[in-house]
Amino acid sequence: MFEYKRIDGIGELKAKIPPELQKWYCFGTILELRYCARMIDEYFCDYTNQIVMLLTDAKQQYKIELTLYNIKGNLNFDMANGLFSGFMIEEYADPASDNHFHLYSDEQDIDFSLYCEKIRAVLR
Repeated sequence: MFEYKRIDGIGELKAKIPPELQKWYCFGTILELRYCARMIDEYFCDYTNQIVMLLTDAKQQYKIELTLYNIKGNLNFDMANGLFSGFMIEEYADPASDNHFHLYSDEQDIDFSLYCEKIRAVLR
């Protein structure tokens, strides 16, 4: 279920998506993927990065736009079909860390492991 405290917009997803689809692995097809990085402090060469993914379920009935902020990690998936299996999000409780979320795949043949500070979810 979508039981998260710090994902912006999770309440809207829970209200509009049927309970049987309220599992991240149901949204394993990527329709769009955008990455950007921007400088936030030129003197210290500090920057932040962002990934926006448009995910859909198998029937493409529901589309979720996930925006991930301040990301670290690896993102690899099959370029032939944009599919990644076993998609999961783990929320960390440590408020002192910049890594509040871990996004990963349960599948052993897919190298997908991202850590991020903030997630925003929007139903499209």
